[in-house]
Amino acid sequence: MPRPACVINIADLPLEKRPRFTSTPGVAALLQTPSASTSLTHMGVNVRTIAPGLAGTNRHFHSAEEEWSYVLSGHGVVRLGPHTLPVRAGHFIGFPPGHRPHHFLCEGAEPLVLLEGGERRPSEDRVWYPDSRLMWRGLKPAEPYEEPPPEEGDTRQILHVDGVEPTAFQHSVDPAVRRQVRTLHLPTGLTRQAVYWARIERGNRSTVFHTHDRTDEWVFVLSGRAVARVGDDRFDVGPNDFLGHPAGGAAHVMEAVDELTYLMGGEVDADDVITYPEARLQRVGDQLRPLA
Repeated sequence: MPRPACVINIADLPLEKRPRFTSTPGVAALLQTPSASTSLTHMGVNVRTIAPGLAGTNRHFHSAEEEWSYVLSGHGVVRLGPHTLPVRAGHFIGFPPGHRPHHFLCEGAEPLVLLEGGERRPSEDRVWYPDSRLMWRGLKPAEPYEEPPPEEGDTRQILHVDGVEPTAFQHSVDPAVRRQVRTLHLPTGLTRQAVYWARIERGNRSTVFHTHDRTDEWVFVLSGRAVARVGDDRFDVGPNDFLGHPAGGAAHVMEAVDELTYLMGGEVDADDVITYPEARLQRVGDQLRPLA
């Protein structure tokens, strides 16, 4: 089955060097940008690969944007304000806005690979790099440098997926749609970026065929296989496939061929409108109503 532009396998994406313009000793990574390849515009989702002995970024924090990272493979540490905490595959770290500078260091013999994401609020945001005494406003350097408040950090910003109790989800539009879900964003302090670990059994669907009016969505397949349906397209998906569903895009759903585990996420927006075209229903806030 042909694969449309809304899906990309991470192995097919080019590796881009980071930092892009400047060089800091001990800081280097390779970046792949699946959200850009699948036309998400409200948020970014990347894969960052950090070689042993290196840090993936300079320590930084945002004044307005939420960020998060999920460790796909390898191990190392995350520096989070005054804390240095070990991480391995399955760890999720949420970075709410505020003066909690952070970055990851790879300490193993293998690369540390992260799936990472965050908001795009350049007109509101300022980014501090306290070790380099640099500050950016939006997409441009800002001068003079402003001293940030004293560093903070909260160990509740990090969790391991195995330590999160799964809950059974049953869709209100179609009770036959069931999945196991682990909520990752809320315990780590995020309120506008939603990230979930999910599992569906063979033959089950991930959700009801639907689309969002105002919010971007994405899916990253961890294991298993499924047939994805996006609009009129049907195609196979498997491990390391990334699906991007831009706001206002085509309706979508997955049906598991094998037991399927995946990460999924998107934006939290109380004004979002979800349309279920085959069920002829629309959700506005907490209300379901017939589709006009």
